[in-house]
Amino acid sequence: MICPMLRIILFISTVLTSTVLNAQKDTTVYAEEDLYEDDPYFWSYTKEIGINFTPFVSKFVPFNLGENSAGPIGIKYRRYYSKRAFVVNFGADISSEIINNGVPFFFLGIGAESRKPITKDKKITYSSGLEIFLSVADEDVGTLGIAKNYGLQYHFTKRIFLSTDAALRLGSDFESEGITIKFELPVALFVNVRLY
Repeated sequence: MICPMLRIILFISTVLTSTVLNAQKDTTVYAEEDLYEDDPYFWSYTKEIGINFTPFVSKFVPFNLGENSAGPIGIKYRRYYSKRAFVVNFGADISSEIINNGVPFFFLGIGAESRKPITKDKKITYSSGLEIFLSVADEDVGTLGIAKNYGLQYHFTKRIFLSTDAALRLGSDFESEGITIKFELPVALFVNVRLY
């Protein structure tokens, strides 16, 4: 025979145990970006802003003993739709030395891009895209052309990731009548933030 006090304790522990077990079911509040189950990727219908962190990282990690090139692009903006993105790449040198010497640098690229996962958890992805670009390195020297971009991304979370890009650029200089072909290695490291 069980004493009445033990019955009360068993009843309370049973109720608490069932409450805790039911509470562990999927009752979390999902963020707005997780509500759309028909999106093919977690970056679908998002905006991304990337900043070139190569000069900052090279202060702490010496890549080589020579001069470090961060590439022509300083800021990347991507607006992803279901599977493709509208991309704007921008770069300018606004240091006081450049302004005083009168040798400006400006880069603007506008294009489209698509991204595919490499790993099943979608932490590592690659991208491929086309862009039309304008690059001005001096008052008289500039290039207008088209570029094929290839990128590699590592996603720490759904919102923060690192990326680097390589590009094959075909362009025409303002001064010459010939076409220049230039392959840019992936020398720039971008820290990107995804906005929903």
